[in-house]
Amino acid sequence: MLILLGGAVFLAAPAIAQEAEHAAEGGHAEHGEAPGFRHYVSVSGGAATHTENNDTGAAVGLSYAYKLSHQWAAGIKLEYADSDVERDRVAIIGVTYEPVEQVELGLGFGVERADLDEIDHGEEHTVSETEGLVRLTFAYLFPLSERWHLGPEFNADITSSRVTYVYGLVLSVGL
Repeated sequence: MLILLGGAVFLAAPAIAQEAEHAAEGGHAEHGEAPGFRHYVSVSGGAATHTENNDTGAAVGLSYAYKLSHQWAAGIKLEYADSDVERDRVAIIGVTYEPVEQVELGLGFGVERADLDEIDHGEEHTVSETEGLVRLTFAYLFPLSERWHLGPEFNADITSSRVTYVYGLVLSVGL
């Protein structure tokens, strides 16, 4: 169900962005973005904290975004988090909105596959779970040049069984 809702948001984003672009004068130059950079590839690194067991581990991600207008973008993100108790793989599609220069707010829908290490009757074994998730994102990106941006990113992944916070730095390049 979440993936269907995410797909609807993803498909509606171009119409929303077109409306927003028509309302704004000056386009990309207004937010200091070079007009030619519509494609962005980003890498992220940081940590993921699971709220139900306070387990924290390293997290890395790779994402692609297409700028629909100077304020709206749509994209996909793949992420991996690893800790002593859990290993997560996340795939998300979503949209981001830039209400003011350099601040990004995001909404994404996707799936999380978690491999949990559990002890049952004295034996350790791995249990796999797959759940739909909603991701809320806040990022502040500092421009390093016309093409490169670096900044902190904070995400809250909400599933039916828990909330996971994923936070760290993201490095983005415009293509």
